Amino acid sequence: MNILMIVPILLPIIAGLYMLRRNFTERKARERFVAAVVIINAAIVLLLAFFAKDAELSLLPLVPGNPVLFKLDALGGTFASLVSILWILCIFYAFEYMTHEGGENRFFAFYTMAFGIMMGISFAGNLITMYLFYEFLTLITVPLVIHSEDIKAVTATRIYLIFSIGGATVAMMGIAIIAFTGGSTAFIPGGIMQGVTAGATALQIAYVFTVFGFGVKSAIMPFHAWLPCASVAPTPVSALLHAVAVVKAGVFAIARVTYFSIGPEVLRGTTAQAIVLAATLATILYGSAMALMQKHLKRRLAYSTVSQLSYILFGLALMSPEGYLGGIVHLVGHAIVKITLFLCAGAILYKTHREYVWELRGIGRKMKVTMIVFTIASFALVGIPPLPGFFSKWFLTAAAFKSGSSIFAYGGTVILAVSALLTAIYLFSICVSAFVPGEDFDDSVNEGVQDPNRYMTIPLIILAIAIIIFGILVEPLTQVATI
Repeated sequence: MNILMIVPILLPIIAGLYMLRRNFTERKARERFVAAVVIINAAIVLLLAFFAKDAELSLLPLVPGNPVLFKLDALGGTFASLVSILWILCIFYAFEYMTHEGGENRFFAFYTMAFGIMMGISFAGNLITMYLFYEFLTLITVPLVIHSEDIKAVTATRIYLIFSIGGATVAMMGIAIIAFTGGSTAFIPGGIMQGVTAGATALQIAYVFTVFGFGVKSAIMPFHAWLPCASVAPTPVSALLHAVAVVKAGVFAIARVTYFSIGPEVLRGTTAQAIVLAATLATILYGSAMALMQKHLKRRLAYSTVSQLSYILFGLALMSPEGYLGGIVHLVGHAIVKITLFLCAGAILYKTHREYVWELRGIGRKMKVTMIVFTIASFALVGIPPLPGFFSKWFLTAAAFKSGSSIFAYGGTVILAVSALLTAIYLFSICVSAFVPGEDFDDSVNEGVQDPNRYMTIPLIILAIAIIIFGILVEPLTQVATI
C-alpha cells in the first residue's frame, strides 16, 4: 500500500505531459481523458486517506539525511481529500467554461498536472519534500495565470512570480535554520524541537522566516498584492488559486512548520508568535475593508480571500489545540465556500460578460440557481449558524480567550467581529440587489440571461449542498483536526 502513495502524484503529471505532446483535437475525447484521470486519482487519494493511515514511502535523498519522504497523517489526508473532491467539481465546470477562453489543451494539461503537485505537498513527510513540491506548484501554475496572454495576464504573472520566488527564498532560509538547529526536517506531531532551549532565538527567527515566506502564497500582509492581481486568470484557475490550491498550500505549509516541525511549545509566548499574530489580525481587517471597496466582483472576492486566509493563520498562530482546531475547520469550510463563490462569479461572467457588482442588479431573477447558491455561500462565509463559518469563528474566538493573552483575546475577538460585519455588507449587498433590484430597475437589461448548462450548474448545486451538510456535520472534522 505504501508504494501506492506515489501514484496520485505521478499520474496527473504524466497525464498532463501526455496531453501537451498529443494535443487533443477533439474536445469530447480530451474531456473524457481528463475526467478519467482526475476521478481515478481522487479515488486513489480517498482510498489512501481512509485505509492507509500512517503509510510512508522514502525515496532518494535530496540532501544528506533528508530523503524525498511521503507520509500520510490526519492533516495530510484531510487536505488531500479536500483538494481531490473539489478538483473533480472544478474540472467538470471548466469543461464548459473554457470553451470561450481558447487554449483548452494547454490549460487542461497544466490544470491536471497541478493536481499531482498538490498531492505531493499533501503527502510530504518532511520540510525538504514539501518545499520541493511547493516550488513546483509555482512553476506549474504560471501557465494558468498567464493563460489569456493579454497585458493584464502578463503583468499579473510577473507579480505572482516575483512574490512567489521571493517568498520561497525567505522560507528556504527558515528551513535551513530549522535543519541546522534541530538536525532534522521531519514532520512529527508536536514538533521536533520539544524541550529544546539551545538555539531558541534562532528558531524564533526561523519561524518568522517560514511564516512570512510561505505566507506569500497565503496572502499575509504585506505580501498579499499578487492575489487580487491573479484574479485575471480564468475562473476555474481563480477558484483553485483562492480556495484550495495555491493559497491553501501556503496555509498548509505554515501548519506543518508550526505544529509538526518547530512545535508550539517552543514558540508559545515568544516575540515571534506576537509578530505573526499581529500580522494576521492586521490582514483580516485590511482584507475585509478592501473587499468592501471593490466594485469588480472577482477582486472583491479576492480581497475577501486575503482576509479569510488570515483567520486560519490566526488560529494556527495561537499555538494551542483549540487554535489548531479552529484553523483547520476554517481551512476546510473556507475552501468549499470560496470555491463556490468564485464559480458563481464565473457563471455570471460566462453568461453575461458582466464583471462589476453594480451590473448584477436583478440578475437573480434570471440566474436563479447561480444566485441562490451564491447567497448560501455568502451566508456561510459571514458565519450564519449552522453553516461552516459560524463554527470555525466560534472555535477561533474560544481559542483566543484560552490563549492567556488579553491583547490577542479581546483584540482578536473585536477584529473577527468587525470583519464578519464587513463581510456581511460586501456580500449581502450583492445578494439583495440581485433579487430585489428596486422599483426603478428596468428588467429588460437582463433579457435573455439564464443559468449556464449542467456542466456548470450541477457542481454549483453539489457545492451548495456540501456547504449545508458540512455545517450540520462539522463534528467528524473536529475529531480529525486534533493534535
